[in-house]
Amino acid sequence: MEINNFPFMTLKRNLFRIGFMAFVFVRILLWKGEVCLVTIDFDNINEELVYESFGVDGNEAEALSDAYLELYELIGKDAMLKLFKHFRGDKIDCPMRLYRPEFIADLAKQTNDRRDRAKIARAGGYSAKVIEGMLSKRRKENEES
Repeated sequence: MEINNFPFMTLKRNLFRIGFMAFVFVRILLWKGEVCLVTIDFDNINEELVYESFGVDGNEAEALSDAYLELYELIGKDAMLKLFKHFRGDKIDCPMRLYRPEFIADLAKQTNDRRDRAKIARAGGYSAKVIEGMLSKRRKENEES
């Protein structure tokens, strides 16, 4: 069907008149010269369907906000949409260290060589002093109990 022959306003008026727009969003897409109606049920909204119906695929730089564009480029569409679904509106704070100090201390405890402990601590993002202090504190607590 060509765009010139499609009765846009008639469709819009009729849908509005029957209250259809309150439940379903209808978007008219132009794809390769054809008109396609896409419906989105807001009670069961799906971010991937919205992404597709808005024609974002291949047009991300113009469509996505800066933060989501950066996520799209780093981790891809599916992971970006998953983060959007679960964390949208929230500030995500990414700590400097990936691992808990207790975990790194447990790893370092397995060796007696201080240099190896220091390497483990640095690999985990901590100083040797912090990890040694944690191990020392644990030893004292165990001795007191």
